[in-house]
Amino acid sequence: MANTFHLVIYTPYGRYFDGQATFLEVRSEKYNLGILPGHAPLVSTVDICKMVIKTEQDTFIYACGGGALNITKEKVTLLLDAIERADEIDLDRAKEAKMRAQKRLEEANKNDTIDVNRAKIALLKALNRINLASKD
Repeated sequence: MANTFHLVIYTPYGRYFDGQATFLEVRSEKYNLGILPGHAPLVSTVDICKMVIKTEQDTFIYACGGGALNITKEKVTLLLDAIERADEIDLDRAKEAKMRAQKRLEEANKNDTIDVNRAKIALLKALNRINLASKD
């Protein structure tokens, strides 16, 4: 069995990552997934979560904005709404996004034009980014 697997990550802006990995950790709706070389085929959603990618040289931690995962014999493919490496997160910007989302949720009771689900997702993304950026 090989020590690595082919990992490809796409975002709405194009291909974000295309290379070999030794380990991938993401969260689906109900459980954490740890993917190693030779993992069984799988299709799953990916929640807003901390994502870990290990290569033979490095370990990278990302804020993952949710999406979908497809594991085949040939490769592991992630289609993500957003991705940001933990050490590149602008903590002040994430805190501002959190405040905006909380304000929208508070105003949702008075204003039926506010998309509550969108505001909840924005809040979850901001909290995930804050959590990752705050860990040193």
